[in-house]
Amino acid sequence: MNRKLNLAIVGSGNAGCITAMHFYFYGRDIFDIEIYHDPNSPIEKVGQATALNIPKLIHDVFDLDWINQSKYLRATRKDGIMYENWGKKVDKFTHSFCLSDISFHYVPELLSKLVLESGFFKVIEKNISNPEIEIDCDFIIDCRGRHDRDKDLYENLINPLNSVIVGKKNNPDISLSYTRSVATPDGWTFVIPNYDSVSYGYLYNRNITDKEVAEKNIKNIFDVDPIFGLDFENYIAKNCYYGQRTFLNGNRLSFLEPLEATSSSFYSYAARCFWDHIVDKVPKDTCNINLRKEMKKIETFILWHYQKGSKYDTPFWDYAKSLPFFVDTDFQLQIDKCKSGDMISCKRNSMGYSQWGTNSFKYWVDNTYEE
Repeated sequence: MNRKLNLAIVGSGNAGCITAMHFYFYGRDIFDIEIYHDPNSPIEKVGQATALNIPKLIHDVFDLDWINQSKYLRATRKDGIMYENWGKKVDKFTHSFCLSDISFHYVPELLSKLVLESGFFKVIEKNISNPEIEIDCDFIIDCRGRHDRDKDLYENLINPLNSVIVGKKNNPDISLSYTRSVATPDGWTFVIPNYDSVSYGYLYNRNITDKEVAEKNIKNIFDVDPIFGLDFENYIAKNCYYGQRTFLNGNRLSFLEPLEATSSSFYSYAARCFWDHIVDKVPKDTCNINLRKEMKKIETFILWHYQKGSKYDTPFWDYAKSLPFFVDTDFQLQIDKCKSGDMISCKRNSMGYSQWGTNSFKYWVDNTYEE
């Protein structure tokens, strides 16, 4: 009998947890999985939203449903995304999910606790600086985050945002069953309902808007006091493989602003690519090409949201609309399907574009496009 492969996952944040769940669900007979958890590395406490596939993965691994999940995750329903002030056609519209689909908002700290205490994984409390040297196993997936990256190994993604001010209201809002994405003069703000609070993230471009102005604006527009600020870059690794045994995932692999909640699904997609290489012997170069193509599609879909601007005529929105925006053949096909008017045929035959089906395109076309 062949021995199991040893898989080490470094990091216990969103990417580490999603990667661990993926390999456990599909390969617990193939892999012994250990998670290197640094208890001194804080897990993000701000509420986050997911696309549709992550709740299913959590259900498959932990057998959680909407009743018993509250004991562990205390997640709130996400029926779609409410866009406010985007485009100039309507003040607000909802990108809603179909009746058979639902996602959720959750606090990553609780997901990490669920994974680490599940008993499904060997948990090693240790700070890892160089996985290839410090860890003895067959394969490593490095999910340590964006810190200490060699930036020469990464390239920038096109996006108008590079900073965020985070705030929170401590009372829950039971009326919110969707994520709010509110365009502002300086960018946009996510509003996420948590089980005990509401999280706000005022996203802006620090080269256009001073931090002090952003802090003042989140207070004036949303009546929220700033808790902390963060500068970021939008990037992807030139190669998702490092050394002989290490794959990159999470913010170690890439980061793109949070519009449309794409990050968790991309972590899952990356985990599938690594599975394809390890189990199905797909060449590393092929997996890397597929990952980068997927991220470029996400980049394109996000940039599309800025092309019609917002109700604000400000330096930020002028800049956002000026960014390079290239529509590929598959993207244009989705637009053409929307404009055809035959959505029954589209839903029956559409292969979609990255994480989005034709219906997702239609919400944007109908509510932001003016002839």
